[in-house]
Amino acid sequence: MLFDCDPVEVVERQLQAFQAGDLNAFVAMYAPDAVVSNFPGTPVMTGHDEMRAGYASSFEDRQFTLTLGERIANGQFVIDEEVIAVGAAEVMRAVVIYQVEGCTIARSWILPDAGEGQ
Repeated sequence: MLFDCDPVEVVERQLQAFQAGDLNAFVAMYAPDAVVSNFPGTPVMTGHDEMRAGYASSFEDRQFTLTLGERIANGQFVIDEEVIAVGAAEVMRAVVIYQVEGCTIARSWILPDAGEGQ
């Protein structure tokens, strides 16, 4: 299957924007009608406006770091293990599944670590 953009590069640019604290660049990596869901499918945010509102506090509070663990790519899907930490303390570990269509993320599903109690 051929892609307009490399799905791994699209997800990587989104991750870099998050790490840099650039909310506008982060949201721009998503399709205007993108859906962010908890796994297996409960929508949390749809579209750029809801994403800006939903992620605003994460971008305002830059006392944490986001690091990439493992990454798997399969066609238009990129699966990342992401770890959020405050200082040396790990706060959350999650698996995020990204579906890339064209050159933007069309959908993402967040699966928190089972140890997170969710």
